[in-house]
Amino acid sequence: MGKIEAGTKILCRVNRTLDKGDFSILHQLNWFNMSVHSNSEYAGGTWFKERSLAGPIIFTVADGLIHNADNIAEFLAGDGYEIYAYIGVNNMKITSPVMFGDTLRAEAEVVELRPTKNPERFLFVYKNRACNQRDQQVIEYQTTMMVTKKE
Repeated sequence: MGKIEAGTKILCRVNRTLDKGDFSILHQLNWFNMSVHSNSEYAGGTWFKERSLAGPIIFTVADGLIHNADNIAEFLAGDGYEIYAYIGVNNMKITSPVMFGDTLRAEAEVVELRPTKNPERFLFVYKNRACNQRDQQVIEYQTTMMVTKKE
């Protein structure tokens, strides 16, 4: 039996510290420019006290951390699978804000690998969560990918 079983940890190889430059470029790239994220004067009057990273961007960073350097692809390849398609994300919860200077790390775990009606394709589901340098969880979600078995 392979290593792709429910509960198997998928190791993340990198952490990422986010600075003001990261915030600016990430918000500009996706047009997520609500005042709490783009206007320091406005954000200073909120409970955040400064600009915070937008939730959809927290997801982008967390997912990038776990996919960094083909981490997921290599994990799957170890049991002879390759990624066919990124299907979707479910149950996303932003649980803490991400602020300037926070360092995020991802912690993923296999939920399941199951066949589809097509005998050449399988659904690979993993749960990812990211925490900051204080071990506070900032996001959690579940991703479904379609994979194929290599010949």
